[in-house]
Amino acid sequence: MTTPVPSPEVSALAARHGLGALRAVFAPKRMSRWMFAAHLFNTFYLSLLFLVPGVLYYWWQARHHAGFSPRQSRKRLHLFEQGLVVDPPVGRGAVVLRWDSLRLQQDITQLVFNGRPAPTRYVYTASAPGQGSVRITEFYEGPDVWGPFLQEAVLAAQGPAVLKTLQDGGTVSFGVLDLSREGLSAPKKGRLPWAEVREVRVAGGLVFVTRSGDSVRWSHHAVKDIVNLHLFLAAVAALRGEPV
Repeated sequence: MTTPVPSPEVSALAARHGLGALRAVFAPKRMSRWMFAAHLFNTFYLSLLFLVPGVLYYWWQARHHAGFSPRQSRKRLHLFEQGLVVDPPVGRGAVVLRWDSLRLQQDITQLVFNGRPAPTRYVYTASAPGQGSVRITEFYEGPDVWGPFLQEAVLAAQGPAVLKTLQDGGTVSFGVLDLSREGLSAPKKGRLPWAEVREVRVAGGLVFVTRSGDSVRWSHHAVKDIVNLHLFLAAVAALRGEPV
């Protein structure tokens, strides 16, 4: 996390969208020296053998790693009280999104090569009606910090209204799962009344729903298919009378 000093352009965007005070700024993740040297070697080696593949390899690196592109190194993820301003890891033009209308989906994958853990892949897809959408990845340093911040900011901003909708008898969609006072609904499964829900838990990148007295899972869905995961779990807990 870098020192929270936004540019005049970012400050103007935040003021225009009423984002409030700045909370944190994240810069692109730095590449280690040996990794940078390895990519340079690959670029030169490919260029000597095959010019076009060498150029394409360098172009790909410049799009995905700040160490190969001054433009990429200047990108930032800004988190404010009421929303975010982010430069997409791939592409140009800052995207502004507010927490109170944000739809957030997370996809965290632990890669394994030859039986050994590799760097974790983080992909957060954020969108809001009329505001645009963006994919925020481990391109930015500290995904284990800014990822939970995004989820908790959405929970704080949208939680009261969502709970009121549910208490008033409405239904709220969280992607592939819908919640209401009557129960939980899933595609091709229908509705499972809360009295029959034994457990709703997250494990191994999946959200499991288990029916009471049934050894077989009632449903399971990838976490990435659940919109606003932390808000979903808080709503489930409230509807089941559990502490949030």
